[in-house]
Amino acid sequence: MTNSWKTRIYDNYVTNTLGDAHSGKRDMQLQCKYYQKNYAKYLPTDKKAKILELGSGMGQFYYFLLKSGYHNYEGIDLSEENISYVKKHVNPKANIFKRDILDFLHECKEGQYDVVIFNDVIEHLKREEIFEVMDGVRKILKKGGVFLIKTLNMANPFVGPAGRYIVIDHEIGFTEVSMRELLRACGYRNIRIVGTDVYVLNPLISIPAKAVSKVINCILYILSLLYGRKTIKIFDKDILAIAYK
Repeated sequence: MTNSWKTRIYDNYVTNTLGDAHSGKRDMQLQCKYYQKNYAKYLPTDKKAKILELGSGMGQFYYFLLKSGYHNYEGIDLSEENISYVKKHVNPKANIFKRDILDFLHECKEGQYDVVIFNDVIEHLKREEIFEVMDGVRKILKKGGVFLIKTLNMANPFVGPAGRYIVIDHEIGFTEVSMRELLRACGYRNIRIVGTDVYVLNPLISIPAKAVSKVINCILYILSLLYGRKTIKIFDKDILAIAYK
């Protein structure tokens, strides 16, 4: 999957891309609040659960897991700079390795993991790669294991298109409908798609902002109905898919 342009982008992904939006301890703490609000309810109660993150990025989700008491974590990432950042700012002993996702999944044994995390990575893959990843993750999950996928929501007309093209390496975008279609086609069960709650700042800011966004989302839903589109119901900035083996 790796080629020359990806090497130029991913070798220094913090410098080239991620560092513009995320940096510092305050950002880590905000991301931790975000994950607590949106992900905690879908994680196993057993703190020894084996968790794999495909695309560890700058380590925000790993930081959240550590703060939540989960230590049986493994991550892979294509960027050496991302991995160095995590080991410097989150945990110097982080169990994260530089690996290509498809190569890693092909080499994994069946039924190894209780949870697989896929945050803001699926949009970087081509369709044929996505189906390979979906099949590979299903193989390595334990029976009853959960696959959590977060990606930008193309149904939101304000941030969807901008999110699709905000970086040069995005290949595809999803709505709740196309995400559900993908997961069904790949044999997952008990599929649930939700909009994520991004309002984790000071309540004086978050509460009115969330109220306004709900009104806007209702208007977008009504407009969508008027255009004959009944299947789209989520208009939040991002969608989170929860699917089980």
